This record gives sequence, C-alpha cells and structure tokens, in this order.
Amino acid sequence: MGAQVEVERKYNLRKGQELPSLEGVAAEGPASEFLLEATYYDAPDYRLTRAWQVIRRRAGGSDEGWHLKLPGSRPDERIELQAPLAQRRLPREFRERVQETLAGAPVIPVAVLRTRRKEQQLRAPDGIVLALTCTDHVRASVGSQEQEWWEAEVELVGGDAALLDRIETVLARAGIHRAEAASKIGRALDRALAATQEDDDSASGAVLAYLADQVGVLQDRELAVLSDEPDAVHRSRVATRRLRSVLRTYAGIFSTGTTKALRTELRWHAEELGAPRDAEVLREKLLASLDDLPAAGRGLVGERIEAALAEAHASAHGQLVESMGTARYEHLQLELEQLLAAPRLNRMAAEPARVVLRPMFDQAVARVRELDAHASARPGDLTRWHEVRKAAKRARYGAELLVPVLGEGAEIRRARWEAVTEALGAMQDAVVAQRVIGDLAWHAVAEGLPRLPFDDLRHAQDGVLRESLARGRAALAIALEN
Repeated sequence: MGAQVEVERKYNLRKGQELPSLEGVAAEGPASEFLLEATYYDAPDYRLTRAWQVIRRRAGGSDEGWHLKLPGSRPDERIELQAPLAQRRLPREFRERVQETLAGAPVIPVAVLRTRRKEQQLRAPDGIVLALTCTDHVRASVGSQEQEWWEAEVELVGGDAALLDRIETVLARAGIHRAEAASKIGRALDRALAATQEDDDSASGAVLAYLADQVGVLQDRELAVLSDEPDAVHRSRVATRRLRSVLRTYAGIFSTGTTKALRTELRWHAEELGAPRDAEVLREKLLASLDDLPAAGRGLVGERIEAALAEAHASAHGQLVESMGTARYEHLQLELEQLLAAPRLNRMAAEPARVVLRPMFDQAVARVRELDAHASARPGDLTRWHEVRKAAKRARYGAELLVPVLGEGAEIRRARWEAVTEALGAMQDAVVAQRVIGDLAWHAVAEGLPRLPFDDLRHAQDGVLRESLARGRAALAIALEN
C-alpha cells in the first residue's frame, strides 16, 4: 500500500458553469465523463474531517477503491494511500494511520457523495500530461440531509506549482475562485460539524454514545486480538458484552425487533473471544493458588496446569482468528457500523434520556431481583447464581451508561453492581476451575501419578467458591436496596 503525493486546488462553480478554455496555458486533451459514488468514513464526532484526514470508498472513475488522504507539507498537497475496492470494511492499515487522531473512536459511514465528473487532460507539446481539470456536479447525502453543488478541481500530474498559478489566473478572469472547503466531505459535513457542538440530552444520544465507545474498542483492538497481544482479547470481549447487554436493556428506544439479530451475532463473537480468555484467566489463577499447596505437589500440578491450559488457549485463539476471517464476522462489523451510522429508532429515542432510560434500567434490576429470589430458594444450586450473575452484568452496564445522564447516583449504583458481578464472577471461575482440576486429576491418576495434590487444589477452590458466593450475595443485597 504505497503512498503518493497529490497536489490539487478546488474552485467554486455556479450551477452548470463550465471552465474556460485553457489552451493558452497548455494543450487540452479529450474530455471524459464519469459517474462516481463515494462513501465517506469518520468518527461520529467527525474528528478526522476536523484534522483534514479523509477516508472514502469510491466506485467509478480511473482510481476507484479505498482512499486515505492526509495533510501534506504544503497547503495544496495531500498524501494519498489506496486499497482495493473489493474490501467491504475499512482497511486495517488505514485505521492504523489515523489511530492517533481517532484515539479509540469508531469509524463509520457518515456521508455518500454522488458526482457527475467531466475530466480533461492538459498536455505539454510533447504529449506529457501536466495536469487534470475536473468539473463536478456533486449530490451529497448526510443522514436525511441532501445538498448539491458544482465545483472544479485542478490536479498536477507532471507539471509544477507555477502551472497551477497560471491556470488560476485564467480561472479568476472568468470569475472562478478558490473554494473555502478544502475537500468535498468538509463541505458536505458543514452543518453536521456545527451540530456536534450542541449537547444531546436525548435517550438516543446517551445510548449511541455508549455503543460508539464499545464499537471503537472492537475496531481499535482488532489487530491486537489477532496477534494475541496482552489484554486485547479481554477488552474486546468486555466491549462485546457491553454492546449486547445495552442493546437488550435499552431496546425500547429502537424500532421493534431491530436489535435482536445483532444481539445474537454479538453473543457468538463473545463466545469466540471467551474461550481463549477463560483459559488465560484460569491458568493465571490456578498457578497463583499453587503457593497454598504443600511443596511436594506443586511441581506436578503446576506442570499439568501449564501444559493443559496453554494448549487450550492456543487452540481457542486459533479458532478465534479463524472466525474473524469469516463472512459472518465481516457482516457483524458492518452491522455495528450501520447501528451507529443509521440507527433504527422509535419516537421514544428523541425524549430526554433521564426521563426515558431510568425506567428501562429499573426493569433490568427487577429481573435481577426475581432471579435472586429464585436462587435464594435453593442457595446450593450454583447454576441459579450464574443466572443471577448474568442479569447483574446487564444492570451493571445499564448503570454505567446512565452515569453521564444521572451523575453521582448512577455512579454509586454502577459501583455496587460491579461489586456483585466481580464476586459472582469469582464464584463462577472457581466452578470452572474445579471442573478442570478434576479432569487433570483423572488423567494424572490414569498415568499412575498421585491424586492428592489435585484434591488439595480442588479443595482450595471450594473455599474460594463459598467465600465468593457469600460476598456476592452480600453485595447483591446492597445493590438491590434502591
């Protein structure tokens, strides 16, 4: 993916206006006409456009494909990178190039520009192409807003800056002057850029801002997940869970049924992320707990844990990488882009967030209360407490979303629900650990090795389980107080 320097100037045209003859500057070659359709990408707050960084996917013309344009060293210069049109998603290399500007924000479609272009070459006497002139009739769609305008571009090919100046002199005599906007997308987003300065206290504003943060994590950490960098799988798994949870808790602001299929796909991806992460966490916790065992058994148990869980992690991560190369994963990511770019909302979405969202959160808490009563009726049934934990996670993430809306009270609730989920999460980890230890013990005994060190470790996990459950129930009682 090589970079090239593009040098061009843009000019305003009146409706239907053509460029004057430039034969006095250079020989004019034959004209060609194209229909171009370009989808432009940016963060929801248009931070790339503000930084003069442009990403588009354009069909039509001689250079169709993905384009990334970055500021050059001179006012008329841009650094341009290209990638094939066949890619449906933003090329990962493009995101890496603008990572500092994005600062973790997601990249989504923000505008579609359809352009009817008339292009003409300007040539030297020996036939070398010096520059290209374009007259464009542009129709831009930004959300529900439509606008159109006419403009001209002059791009250097084999000429120099002095040629641009001579062309500009001829254009000025014809009443054609430089455009204020340095790019088409800058002009198309003019109103949207102003609107982002306004506070959005609507229900959709709060929910979409939270969802955008999570989609940003998935996009930002994608390469790190594939290469299994530390904490990347964990962060992506949490973001996926948050997306799925919030889409369920606050489904009431979306058109009926529009998020159900997306939640199903998010669950699939969370499971793919979960397998390597669970093996990693279990390995760390079990190895850390070896200090509580008699010295004689530590080596044997430690070797078995290390070998079994390292293999489980490697196998699960390989499966995760394979899943992220599928059409199903690509479709999920494209659907997340559309969730932010063109959410299907109902009338309730425009109402104030503090009025609309709190009752939806209360419904999530009511569900936890029901499951708590069900589990308390048979406190030894750990599967019931696991269901409580999953519902408590929805309450935790629901409260997390409300912090910017409701302030300190929501932060207190979030912290209380976090305490619940951390304690019950430790309980569930101990349940899984006991199962893995049992499998390791069975294989060890089959090989003629002693079972006692494994039993000691399993007994220690039983203590962790009981303590975590007790702590989780106490935290739950506090969280359910209001």
